[in-house]
Amino acid sequence: MVGRVRDTFLFDLDGTLLPLDMDDFLKQYYIGIEKRGVTEAISKTHGNEYFEKAVFAMIGNDGSKSNKQAFFDSLSAMSGIDEEKLFKLMDEFYVNEFLDIKGCTEVEERAIEIIRMVKNKGYRLVLATNPLFPPVATNQRIEWGGLNKDDFEYVTYYDNSSFCKPSKGYYEEILTKLGLSAEQCYIVGNDVRDDMSAVSLGLKGFLVTDHLLGDIREVPKVCEVGDYSALLDFVNALPKI
Repeated sequence: MVGRVRDTFLFDLDGTLLPLDMDDFLKQYYIGIEKRGVTEAISKTHGNEYFEKAVFAMIGNDGSKSNKQAFFDSLSAMSGIDEEKLFKLMDEFYVNEFLDIKGCTEVEERAIEIIRMVKNKGYRLVLATNPLFPPVATNQRIEWGGLNKDDFEYVTYYDNSSFCKPSKGYYEEILTKLGLSAEQCYIVGNDVRDDMSAVSLGLKGFLVTDHLLGDIREVPKVCEVGDYSALLDFVNALPKI
């Protein structure tokens, strides 16, 4: 659709709108689920292993079920854990131990200003965060970044998504649900593979380099590349819709 006005932004969250140390985040996450008793309830001897395999089941999901269901089906097949028991424990974790992980993150004022500016210019906003978490966990991380989930027209969670990044299906699912074409969208993220893979569909990419993940030499040439300040300048130069 040549010449279509780009009027929609898809923003990644972790490492983009929410600066964080991903290694520390994952370390603290696993400490938290062990403390809450999640891994022991899955298996006294293989809890961590089964949990990680279930996460990879979401990452490899083929669209036949929600990521939440892919996660549970994988765990159930390995451990036989009851669905109600599992998600009760996970819900308890997300309103208790998960809050301690906030120390791995920080507020980036330029990111807040970028979202404010994009909204004021009339662009549609989508939070395209890898849908490995339930709403309670993602909404908390949005708040940790000094933002509000209501800033976004749509947020991807593990229960409303059936693909994960970097699958093209993940982006196609968003476009289909919102009635968007790739040619009317920007994708902004910090991950060369997971986020910039969307440009192969026709989205225009902006790779944020402050918390870069991946090899910058592999960024598609059509992508804009820069730090938060460069992204702020890019958004500032855009016309109002």
